[in-house]
Amino acid sequence: MSFVNAYVSEEDAKKYDLDNLWNKYRRFGTKMPELLKSFDVHQHAWCVDKERGYWLFNCNYVLNYDTPSGLPEATHKQVFILHVNGQNIELILEATPWKPSDLQAIGLEYVNSFPIKIAWEIVSMNPSCLPSMSKADLLTILKEALTVYKFSGLRDVESNEEALIRCNF
Repeated sequence: MSFVNAYVSEEDAKKYDLDNLWNKYRRFGTKMPELLKSFDVHQHAWCVDKERGYWLFNCNYVLNYDTPSGLPEATHKQVFILHVNGQNIELILEATPWKPSDLQAIGLEYVNSFPIKIAWEIVSMNPSCLPSMSKADLLTILKEALTVYKFSGLRDVESNEEALIRCNF
């Protein structure tokens, strides 16, 4: 089996404490589980490889607190948790535009058929390796998950269908 975007069962949400994981990175606004009521499907969503027991969970945007209004604003950076071999790896990823040279390399006609083009960059990764797995292996797993997750996972299927993604790591 490989990664798929899926809704999280209530059992798995409790097992992995996803409400608290989300709330850890969302200091303002509605908290989980209350926030789930605002979604079309009142469940967490993740990108999961059930056979290997791996999952990728988006914990929300990194907020900038140094704003003219004094109110926090979302950045282009997002916090993800990659769960591998029973360990949570905290990642801050930034969605950046593609470089023109990368777009030309795969063909502009093809590229232009995708309204959304993002390149994922790693801002931070903690821990960067596991006792039983190298950083290179973790990055391979992360690429596999992001290739399926694309832009927004299961929460915005239309945008995902229109997204061309690249992992710049």
